[in-house]
Amino acid sequence: MAPADGVTTEPLHKHLWPPQEEGDGAAPDPQSFDWRHLNMLAPDRSLPSPVTLAWQRPSVGFGPLTYSVTVARSQDLAEQPCTVGVNRNSLDLWHLHLGVRYYWKVQARRFGRPVAESPVWTFVTNSRPPRWIRIPGITNVRDIGGWPLPGKRAIRQGLIYRSSEMNGSLQVTPRGKRILQQDLGIRTDLDLRGKHESSPALDEEQVTWINVPISPYDSIGDDAFKEGYRRIFEILADETCYPLVFHCVGGADRGGTVAFLLNALLGKTPELLFRDYELTSLSIWGERSRLSEPFKALLDVLAAFGDRDDINVQVQAYLLSIGVTPEIIGKLRRNLVTEAPR
Repeated sequence: MAPADGVTTEPLHKHLWPPQEEGDGAAPDPQSFDWRHLNMLAPDRSLPSPVTLAWQRPSVGFGPLTYSVTVARSQDLAEQPCTVGVNRNSLDLWHLHLGVRYYWKVQARRFGRPVAESPVWTFVTNSRPPRWIRIPGITNVRDIGGWPLPGKRAIRQGLIYRSSEMNGSLQVTPRGKRILQQDLGIRTDLDLRGKHESSPALDEEQVTWINVPISPYDSIGDDAFKEGYRRIFEILADETCYPLVFHCVGGADRGGTVAFLLNALLGKTPELLFRDYELTSLSIWGERSRLSEPFKALLDVLAAFGDRDDINVQVQAYLLSIGVTPEIIGKLRRNLVTEAPR
């Protein structure tokens, strides 16, 4: 058996940018791209494409074949293996981590009996963040992890996710729930919506639902919400809650504010912080811009906590001021920061 020509190892975020004009193969620079043409009527560009594996049918006589495909992170297929049965000679893979080498092998079967087996092949996923996740029924779902940090470090993947709401104007489908609970292994649903708009969407026997209502942007400075932000960061630091997903309605404003503070605390550079915030513009919730008045109001509040040119220091000082302890900050960094992939 041999892999088919053109085995796809493209990134999981092909729809990161709006469609290009025919003949233009380059994605636009996010610093120069005009986000303003995106609005709530735009198609959802936050939905990733899969990595597609394909192979040639083995020459083992006539009759139908089925295939058993094993994918793992080690050449002996022992590290985190996943085996999937398919009736065709291709397989779409979703939710792979960024910048990781995977190994795979195919076994052909006829009437349940092995008739041919491939060698072990390999591919490496694209390392460019964000790691978008496709969850049927909802939008703007992505892993906090995968982003580079100074000092050859990165934010760890697979522990904390952000998303839109799962019940309300959007409704996660049964398949979407299975992906969240089984494929991603979500253990905690941190709901940032107000009490009048929030309720559990996932199986409460498997997933702990925690509701912490907050308001976004410059509201981080309001006494009414400081306790909520303090509690959120204590939850985010609790490894027994992982994997965790947090969300508001669109995952844009309240969720965007929490993601901004968390990423800044972990050390993400200002340019990547701004870019990550603006990526919500690719979903269905309208433009989010670093130049918007709400976002600038958030930066104005943080500016009172240190040098305006050092957002990372400002965020740490802000969190300390609302009661997030040095121990919690240290725990967050130990849990969520790792060495960058080589």
